[in-house]
Amino acid sequence: MAMNKGQVESKLFDRFMGIFSYLLLGFVLAYLLYSILTYVFPAHLSNNTFGMIVQLRMPAFADLRWITATSGCNIDINDIYTGKSVGCDSFGRVGIGYPPMSLWAASFLRMKGDHTPLISVTLFLSFIGVVLSQMRSSVRPGWLLILVGSLFLISFPTQLGLERMNLDVVIFLLLYLISLLFSLQALAWLVPLMIFIIALKYYPFFAFFGLILKGMPAKPGISYLLPPSLILLIASCIGLALSLPWANSKSASIVAAGGLGSHGLMAMGYVNNTLIDAFGLTSARWLIKLILAVKLIMFASGAFMASRLKLSDVLAKAMYTQSFQFNGTRLPADFFLNLLVSTTSTWLGCYIIMISFDYRMIFLFPALILIARAIQLCPSIRTGIFQRSGLICLLIAMLGSMLIPFIGYAFQAQITRLGIDAISEFILIPFYASALFVIILAQILAARRSSGMQLLP
Repeated sequence: MAMNKGQVESKLFDRFMGIFSYLLLGFVLAYLLYSILTYVFPAHLSNNTFGMIVQLRMPAFADLRWITATSGCNIDINDIYTGKSVGCDSFGRVGIGYPPMSLWAASFLRMKGDHTPLISVTLFLSFIGVVLSQMRSSVRPGWLLILVGSLFLISFPTQLGLERMNLDVVIFLLLYLISLLFSLQALAWLVPLMIFIIALKYYPFFAFFGLILKGMPAKPGISYLLPPSLILLIASCIGLALSLPWANSKSASIVAAGGLGSHGLMAMGYVNNTLIDAFGLTSARWLIKLILAVKLIMFASGAFMASRLKLSDVLAKAMYTQSFQFNGTRLPADFFLNLLVSTTSTWLGCYIIMISFDYRMIFLFPALILIARAIQLCPSIRTGIFQRSGLICLLIAMLGSMLIPFIGYAFQAQITRLGIDAISEFILIPFYASALFVIILAQILAARRSSGMQLLP
């Protein structure tokens, strides 16, 4: 059957985008691999190593080395947290920026500073493997998933996390394992792993809180003294007890305050002094009120769009398609739902309650790739077109906020950087944060209705 002009043009466009997306993916993987290897062999270090974030570049794998070097040091770990010792960081940082569990685990595994390159390469390959595994598509054309995955890999949060080999990369990988164990209802493995992850950094509690709200149906043939959700809640509280006291210790690193490199719903204070210095007290006061109003309007707009267009239903269909695509791997049917809830809840909790560094945006990857799948699957009927447009807006806002910091750091003037960051901080992030909150809440409520459980365990 002969194709009309529109069909021919569409086919040519898809072919072009397919070639472009694979070329971009190849470039991104080569760039990241080159950067990681030159950090492993510092004699070959150049300005092209993580060249897109050269202004923020630290000594090789600085965050991971902070843990490995300190754990391998011949001092009492407790002395670091009580302030009796400055620690053994090879780059001169005082104390340690992580809870004690990170040092206890590294010490138990006999990690030392010299092991940092090997551990970093292992984590890098695992991270890339997980990301690439989610970019498979059973729907043609599949270039959108490749394009989104490539942009995610080269984004500011991903590069920043890999360059420093921050502990968030480890938590990102462990949340995939947690989601699988939760789907398999492997409570005996899940409980100690939950305690461990939350003890590493307290904010993964948000992931488990989302999963607990979603609920774990009792496994047939097995009875527990307590409901599984209550057992998991107790485990989460134990993890918090091992990490929260550290948050107020003298050795805790300085938290993010908002602006380029960090974000949060309450990130407003850093704007005040800059605007007052630039425009004067009276004008700055009106500008601050205007900026706050814009942030609240965008936050409300995202929630309204997600609710009105029922984007949660579209994503549920995309998850079903994704599960069917991976049925050969024998993944549980609700694995991708648990993954979406755990990772997105982690980022949402950090955004709403805290002000956190941008590398925590890596937890948005499952949501990003799922939205791209949903865009592929949206029908061409009128309702589907509106939903598709809403998903496209959501996808552009998420990727935009991950790429805008590159532009901001290209300028030296503080007021210029602030203006560029404002696009992300006060427009894009509030918009998709509220939309994701509505989507995750709808998914949790739907899961509980389908299993016949009440909201509380």
